[in-house]
Amino acid sequence: MTETPPQPSPAITVQAQRLSPEDERLDKLFDELESGSLKTLEEAARQIITLSTALLGAFFGLLSLSKPPEYLGFPEVKILGGATLIAFFLALLLALLAIAPRRYVFPRASLTVKRALLNEMLQRKHRWGRLASWLFGLGALLMLLAALDLLLLRL
Repeated sequence: MTETPPQPSPAITVQAQRLSPEDERLDKLFDELESGSLKTLEEAARQIITLSTALLGAFFGLLSLSKPPEYLGFPEVKILGGATLIAFFLALLLALLAIAPRRYVFPRASLTVKRALLNEMLQRKHRWGRLASWLFGLGALLMLLAALDLLLLRL
């Protein structure tokens, strides 16, 4: 039995035009946005790390006082404070995951693989950064509730 050679597919004709100056500016803007996205995501994660670390330090400083304030013994403050600590700690861990360096192996000449890796980097940093932001926001909200509980109901 003889095999028939594959038949060439019909050619597809695409008409191309030069980009207008407005389209070129738009294309350049999106290239700059894409290249700046990694930096922006990492800066946001670093900011969450800084804020979480500072707030965790303040919490632990408050707990290490030789004579802690009376209000730390209130059950509501203990629950809200514990939940706040957990939220800030998890936000810190997720922000660290967002900026953690990873090794990427790729062929130097393959733009397709480079594009896929860039998308993977952006998705990973965005995912961890977004989760860290939500947890940091939750921690801030819990801290606010604890402060309001003290101010409005206890003092």
